[in-house]
Amino acid sequence: MQMKQSLARGLLNEFKLRKFGFSHKQLDQFYQSQWQSGTRSIWYLLYRWMWACFFISVFIVSLVLQLSAGKFFIFLTNWGLMACMLSQLSGAILATRWHFNSGGTRKDIMEARTLKEPPPTPRLVKFYWLVHGAALSLALIITTVYWIFLHGKMDKPNRYPTISFITHCLNSVFMLVDFWIVAFPLRLLHIIYWMMFPIIYYIFTVFYYLAGGTDEYGHHYVYPILDWTNPKRAATTFAGVFVLYLIYGVALFAISKLKRYLSRTVNAMDSPHAIGLI
Repeated sequence: MQMKQSLARGLLNEFKLRKFGFSHKQLDQFYQSQWQSGTRSIWYLLYRWMWACFFISVFIVSLVLQLSAGKFFIFLTNWGLMACMLSQLSGAILATRWHFNSGGTRKDIMEARTLKEPPPTPRLVKFYWLVHGAALSLALIITTVYWIFLHGKMDKPNRYPTISFITHCLNSVFMLVDFWIVAFPLRLLHIIYWMMFPIIYYIFTVFYYLAGGTDEYGHHYVYPILDWTNPKRAATTFAGVFVLYLIYGVALFAISKLKRYLSRTVNAMDSPHAIGLI
């Protein structure tokens, strides 16, 4: 019951004008894990760089294998891969700054927690917050659309099945695990910013089609469900993606509240004051 009430209050609190922004009072949440017990964690730092190196490696390998005279950049899957890479790299940089107190980052943020007016949110933190949410939601969209509508239905061979599996399946798995690990909150109104990825991409596919662009096999479309010779089907795809964004956004918000509730419960049980509750 308490958790349901907390979720309901949190949901109502999301629909405020300031929630469109990227300012946050508890800046330490962007540098730490939801589950670490101390101020610093070498394991979280290693975890952050492990993910960053993984996505950088996958991006480089994918780029080398699938560049195809620049055709690599016409696919939404690869846009999603780049978003994952940027989110993990920026997260690793922030964790490194925190762990080693680079430029007094940790000291300043911890001191600011006692102030009524906390300092402005750093630009890298805002970027990380934005790109992490965009990468997570886009990964889920890519995985869903690919396995339901595209897998085995595209008129071209799957030359690199391992890379395809990583970028169409494991991308979502990795980002969901990371979402469970990080401490910063998810804001429902940020879904509007996440949707800019498909909006920009769909506009790109229209102009790419009108300019006579093709994929690496000469097809006049990037994806068959975005074949603009059939505008009705392409528009339906466009609408369907936005519905998925709303569904996944609400689901991720609920998961975010759940993990914060569980984290507080675990911390309370570990506290010496919880002995009398056993």
